[in-house]
Amino acid sequence: MDEEEIEKAVVAYLKKKGFKQTELAFQEEQQLNKNTNSQLDPDITKKILSFSEFETGPERYQEEYSKLRSWAYSSLDLYKHELLRVLYPVFIHCFMELVARGHIQEARAFFDSYREDHEMMHLRDLQKLEGVLSPSHLKEMEFAHSIRLSKVNIKMCQVLS
Repeated sequence: MDEEEIEKAVVAYLKKKGFKQTELAFQEEQQLNKNTNSQLDPDITKKILSFSEFETGPERYQEEYSKLRSWAYSSLDLYKHELLRVLYPVFIHCFMELVARGHIQEARAFFDSYREDHEMMHLRDLQKLEGVLSPSHLKEMEFAHSIRLSKVNIKMCQVLS
């Protein structure tokens, strides 16, 4: 069933059920879409795809983690300790996601950039994760596999107003 047949079936259904306003709105929307589609840039698909690739590119992990880290470190002292607890699970997730997507060099650079932040509390974990050098290691290494599948509970205090 092609798009035109589907549109006809929808209009027939709306008529049968007596949805006159909906039918009119649907037909107006169809006309608007036909006019818009004829005016679209033929390269729009390429532009959308390239934007999507930029949004999920490996450099975004470094940028966004850096922003989160800066925000946590610059927060009020009252909340800073609790906010800093969020960084380790996010750090590990970002590193493993980069590896899983095949961005090994970016993952290694990311790991090396922020590892010192977590060495005091998670040195053993970091030493184990240093051996993750390919997407297959995420599956083969039991520790990495279990971290990737597990959820992290972060306890925070209640804020009283």
